[in-house]
Amino acid sequence: MPIYLRDELGRGEAGFTLAEMLLVVAITALAAGLVVGRGMPGQHRIDHAALQSFVRTLRAEAMRTDRRLALGVGADGHSFQAGALGLDLGPDRQAFASGAQGESVISFDPDGSSPGGLLRVVGQGFTDQVVIAPVTGTVQP
Repeated sequence: MPIYLRDELGRGEAGFTLAEMLLVVAITALAAGLVVGRGMPGQHRIDHAALQSFVRTLRAEAMRTDRRLALGVGADGHSFQAGALGLDLGPDRQAFASGAQGESVISFDPDGSSPGGLLRVVGQGFTDQVVIAPVTGTVQP
């Protein structure tokens, strides 16, 4: 069943069939689904605020106890750990840590400084990472 449109002068008939319009809607929905399924550009899949808070807690703990703390991956591979302190990422995410010198931990010294490093989270269909800044030990997306 065609849908007819007339121009502003009432001349001629032009239109689209219902099948053509449904095809356009289906293609648009498919394209939108692909974008949303991957996430919007710039959308992070790890909670940067929670990670920033965790790193601040580690720095404060290193200064409070006057000893070095090492931030690494938990035994389960789904969390970041530093001694008794941990940040669980969930069972569908894999954690990776690498220090500035290539080691698998990022240290925080008693004065609160850090040589820095990289924390990476890999999940189904995504990889997200944050940088631990050298000296300050702050999280940079």
